[in-house]
Amino acid sequence: MKKLNIAIVGLGTAGKYYLDILKKNTKVKNIFVIDKIKIKKNNFFYQTNINEIKKKNIKINYAIICTPSGHHYESAKFFILKKANVLIEKPIVLKLKHAAELISLSKKKNTKCWVTFQNRYNLSVTKLKKIIKNGTLGKVSLVDSVLLWHRNYEYYKSDWRGKYKTDGGVLANQAIHLLDALIYIFGPVKKFNVVAGFNKKKLQAEDLIDLSLIHKNDVISSLTATTRANRDYRSAIDVIGEKGRVIVRGISLNLFNYFKKDKLILDKKNSENFALGLGPISGMGTGHKKILKEFLNKKIKFSSKKLEIKHNYYLLKLIHSIYNVVNKNRKLHIVKNKQSIWGK
Repeated sequence: MKKLNIAIVGLGTAGKYYLDILKKNTKVKNIFVIDKIKIKKNNFFYQTNINEIKKKNIKINYAIICTPSGHHYESAKFFILKKANVLIEKPIVLKLKHAAELISLSKKKNTKCWVTFQNRYNLSVTKLKKIIKNGTLGKVSLVDSVLLWHRNYEYYKSDWRGKYKTDGGVLANQAIHLLDALIYIFGPVKKFNVVAGFNKKKLQAEDLIDLSLIHKNDVISSLTATTRANRDYRSAIDVIGEKGRVIVRGISLNLFNYFKKDKLILDKKNSENFALGLGPISGMGTGHKKILKEFLNKKIKFSSKKLEIKHNYYLLKLIHSIYNVVNKNRKLHIVKNKQSIWGK
C-alpha cells in the first residue's frame, strides 16, 4: 500500500486535532505542518512552509487547511494546483468569487475539495434528518435554533478574529454550524429577516444575531446566536411537527431528545457524550475523524454528507446575503402610535 504525504496548514485548535488523529493512521507516511509559529521538534511531523514545498517539489497527496478564515483561499488554491486533495475547515473561503474559482479548479484538476461540517456526522443530527425525511413528525410547523456561547476579550485580541474582512462575526464563525444544520435538514432558504447586535469595544463584526428563515419547502425556522454568554451553555434545534416534538441539543448538537407525553426523554442510542475542551469526546465531537476516513479513501470521490464545496457554495451565498442586510440596516424600527391592519 502506497503511503500518503499529508500537509496540515495551520496548527491551531482544529489543526492539532487533525494531527492527533493522523499520527495514529497507518496509511500516512509523512505529515508536513505549515505554521508561522515555530513548533517544538516532533517525531510525528516535519515543520515546513509553502516555499520549501515549492523548492523541493514535495509531493503532497492531501492537504488540510486550518488557517484563519481569511487565508483559506491562498492555501487551498496552491495545493489544488499541485493536484492535492484539499479539506478546508469552515467556512470554505470568505469571498464568493474565490469559492467559485476553487470549485472550477478542483474540477479541472480532478481533485477532492471538501469543507468540514462535522456536526452532520453526529448521531443526533443524522437521526433528526432521517425522521424529517420519513415524516415521523408529520408536517413541520416551526423550528427554533439557538447557540449560547462565550468568547472573551482575549479571544478577540488576535489581528483577525471578529473582523468582516478576515473572519466574520458569530454567524460566520460559531453559528455557521447551526445554520448549516438547518439547511442540511430543512433545505434552502427563500426569504429571511435579521437583527444583529454589536459590541464595539470588543470587535467590529456582530456578536449577537437573530435570524428568521423561510425555507423553500415553507418550513419556518429561527436562529439566535451570541458569544456574549458568561460561559458556553448550549446549542440546540427544537422541532415542532403535527405529530410531536424533538430537540437536538448539547454543546455541539450531540444529544437527541423526544417528548413522551409531557416528559423529555434522552435517546441514548442516538446521542454522544461531548464535553468542553479538545479531544475525541470534546465539543468538537467525533465528526472530524469520520470526515477524514472518507476524505483519505481514494475510492470515495463524493462525500456521503455532500461536503464537496460545490454543494456548500449556497451557504456562503446566504451568509453574504444576510451580512449585506445587517450592514445596510443597522437602524431598527421604532414603536409608533399608528394603527396597523390588526383590528381593522
